[in-house]
Amino acid sequence: MEMSLLVTAALLYLGLALGFILIVDNLVGLVFRDSRTPLRLPSFDIGRAFAATQKFDRK
Repeated sequence: MEMSLLVTAALLYLGLALGFILIVDNLVGLVFRDSRTPLRLPSFDIGRAFAATQKFDRK
């Protein structure tokens, strides 16, 4: 009985701590906005790559 109560309390504590961290992180993100545009990696279009492989397969 005491062990399950301890596990429940620990899980509740972890959940509340993670929730608190997420709330603080979002508030900090609202206050300190990054004015620069974020660094974007070149996107790889899977649809075009798939169409290109189909083209090569037909030849």
